[in-house]
Amino acid sequence: MEKVETEKVEPAPLQVALLYKILKAQRETLEFLKERTSEGVDFPIPEQTVTGVATINFLKEYPYRKVRSIDFFNKGPDTVYVRVNEEKEFSIEDKERVTSSKPKAEIEYVTLRVSAGEQ
Repeated sequence: MEKVETEKVEPAPLQVALLYKILKAQRETLEFLKERTSEGVDFPIPEQTVTGVATINFLKEYPYRKVRSIDFFNKGPDTVYVRVNEEKEFSIEDKERVTSSKPKAEIEYVTLRVSAGEQ
């Protein structure tokens, strides 16, 4: 086989600079959109009866992906303590509804804790 010699042609410095500016603007736009755009779809999660501690891991269980928002409703007489990912725990009193939401799908798991019968 015969070797074919090729000539390397360097792009003009102005073209390189312009392409770099376009790339930088595209990256900034993409990051902005990722931060501002909501992700995911709504789907029902079956009711959970918790008498101690329960963890719902959305990556290992349905829907097998992170979620952006979750609604809690305490039907029982006891206070429910909720922790979303590693955030600070918050409480939900009897007949209270609370929504935890993020700008994008960041919720991997939720830990629910109930001290049944304690006042």
